[in-house]
Amino acid sequence: MPENKKPLIRYRAIDRCLTNTGRRYGYEELIEEVNNDLAYRNLQPIGKTTLYSDLKDMELEFNAPIEKYRDGNRVFYKYSDPEYSFSNQPLNQEEIEHLKDAALILSRFSGVPGFEWIDEVTSKLELGTFQEVGDPNVISFESNEFLKGKEFIGPIFHAINNHQVLEIKYLTFDGDEEKKHIVHPYHLKEYDNRWYVLGYFPKRDDLITLSVDRINEILILRNEEFIENKQFDFVAHFEDLIGIRKEKDVESVKIKLKFSAFMSNYITTKPVHGSQKVISRESDGCLIIQIDVIPNPELENHLFSYKDHVEVLEPAFFRKKIQKTYNKAIAQYE
Repeated sequence: MPENKKPLIRYRAIDRCLTNTGRRYGYEELIEEVNNDLAYRNLQPIGKTTLYSDLKDMELEFNAPIEKYRDGNRVFYKYSDPEYSFSNQPLNQEEIEHLKDAALILSRFSGVPGFEWIDEVTSKLELGTFQEVGDPNVISFESNEFLKGKEFIGPIFHAINNHQVLEIKYLTFDGDEEKKHIVHPYHLKEYDNRWYVLGYFPKRDDLITLSVDRINEILILRNEEFIENKQFDFVAHFEDLIGIRKEKDVESVKIKLKFSAFMSNYITTKPVHGSQKVISRESDGCLIIQIDVIPNPELENHLFSYKDHVEVLEPAFFRKKIQKTYNKAIAQYE
C-alpha cells in the first residue's frame, strides 16, 4: 500500500474512537484500535510517537476538535464538538483524482458478463466526484448522514474478508439493554439506508442478523477459531425477500397485487420485486401483477408506501393481515 494512504487508515480509526461516546479512549486504547485496523491490511503497527503525530496532524490539517481531559492519573481524548467526524470532511483534490482513476479502471469491465455491477459502481464514483467539485444544486444523493454505527461498517467488512470472529456489543430493540454476541461475520447488507451484518451465531447454531446502527462496540477475538461459511448462500437467501428479515423454514408465496391506473406505468418500470410478472391490464387501466416472495414486515411497509394505489388480492391470509393493519390505522383517526 502506498505510504501516503497509511495515515488515512489511522485517522479513520482514531475518528471512530473519538465519535464513540459510549467508551473512553486514552493512548493505550487508541493505539490498540489503530493497530487492529492496520493488522486488517497486513501493515506494521504504530507506537505512541506516531499516534501523537497523527492527533496533531488531524487537528492542523482537518480542524479536528480533539480535546484532552483527565480522570485520576489517566488522560483521555474526545471531540469537543460532538457533531464533528473526520469521515464527513469533503474530499481533497488528490482523493478526487484517485476516485476518477478507479472509475476509469472499473469502466474497462463494463459489459463483461458477471461484471454488470460495474456500471452502477462507476456511475456512483463519477457522480460522487462531481458532487465534491460541482454545483450541489445540480444533483443530490439519497443517504443517511446521521446513521449511527456507520463507523463499524469498514471494520466488519475487513473481519469478513480476514475470517475474524467478533464480539459485538449490541443494544436490544428497545435500547434498554446491551448484550454481547459472539459472531462469525459472513455478509454485509444494505437496505433502506441501513446496514446489517449477517453471520454464524454459535449460541443458537444458526444465522443471526444484527442492525449496525444498534452496535455499540466490536472487538476482534483473535484466539477464536473462525468457522467458515459452508451452509449459507446469501444470493439465494435474499432472492425471495424484500428487505432483511426472514423467518426460519418459511417458504415464499405467490402474492397477487392490483395497482391503480395512476401507478401502473411506475410499477411496470420499477418492479416491486425481481419475480414480478404482469397478470393482466384491466379496462380501467389498473395493473395486476404477481410476485413470489416471503411475507415479512419490510414487504408490508413497502406496500403501505403505495397507500390507496395498491390492493392485495391473494393469498387470503396476507390480504387479511394488510386489511387488519389498515383498519387499526383508521381507528386511530376516528
